[in-house]
Amino acid sequence: MNSVHSDFVPSTPGTPFAEVDDTIPDSQKNGIYYFVIIFFILSAVAAIILTGAFLVVSVFLWGYLKPMKFFWFLVQMTFSAFIVSSINFVFNVPATLFSITTESFVHSDLYLVMLYLIDFFLRSILFSNLAIAIQRFFVFFHSDRIDAIFNSPFIYIWLILIWLLPFLILVPLFQNGCSYKYDSEDQKFGMYCYRILGTKRVEIETPSAIIMLEDIIQIVIPILILILYVVLVIRLLKMKKSSRNKNEVIILKQAFFIFVMFQIYNIVTLYAKTISVNAATAIYLNRAIHTSEIFAGLVTPCFVFFTSREIRKLITTKVAAGSQGSSNLRAGRINVVQIS
Repeated sequence: MNSVHSDFVPSTPGTPFAEVDDTIPDSQKNGIYYFVIIFFILSAVAAIILTGAFLVVSVFLWGYLKPMKFFWFLVQMTFSAFIVSSINFVFNVPATLFSITTESFVHSDLYLVMLYLIDFFLRSILFSNLAIAIQRFFVFFHSDRIDAIFNSPFIYIWLILIWLLPFLILVPLFQNGCSYKYDSEDQKFGMYCYRILGTKRVEIETPSAIIMLEDIIQIVIPILILILYVVLVIRLLKMKKSSRNKNEVIILKQAFFIFVMFQIYNIVTLYAKTISVNAATAIYLNRAIHTSEIFAGLVTPCFVFFTSREIRKLITTKVAAGSQGSSNLRAGRINVVQIS
């Protein structure tokens, strides 16, 4: 479809997953509306606190966690989740609470930058999940090669790729002005691409390369990760209990849980593209997409912390050592006072 329609808009390209321009009338704001909004806001606040705390703990215990390459990817993933939650809290929470500003806000340059940043960090999380799945695969199938592939300096190459690939994916989207947005005429979320001609924004046919790229990101890579985990589970079931490394099994469970939680966002996004909805439901789905990406970042550090004995032991030891050091320091001061 060449030049399906055009309209006068500021000369800005599309965004990865645009906000819904429409607002919900006060008469339609029911219990579901307030539940969606409150859960979105609470998830954003909780995610910032917990991901931030996990990052602080990771820095505090990095000397102990550094040998476990799984935690390199986990820290990168948590950092991305922290940024996504923070951006949502700073920009999308006010837009949600004060919906009257939404229409003007979604056409601003600041909103454009915010959406691309969120999409960049979400895609980095996807590639972190892929790197973790590959690393787990080598642990159970090629343990003799794991050090050669994931130790320094190769671990840095993995991390660079995790940051570089999302950028390379966003470049063609930006160049073609492509975005997922809600079309009030079709009553659907979909991929729309535009070209800016002077002061006009003209809709163009979505390039086939971008459609293929999106299919790879949203379908092929998640299925590949899932296949890797299914193979790993089969491998684990065939192993004798005596030959299983309990620590590696726990990390495998953590890795699979993290993958599932971050795929909720992808599933909701795919679902939103397949159904026809009115403006109110579109806003609910949009908030559900943002909430799911935040919620994944919220539960990930909690699950890893509560299922990792090593981290709990390290924190307990550090806290105990700190308390003992403080007690000894106070006792020393008392002795000095008594002697003097």
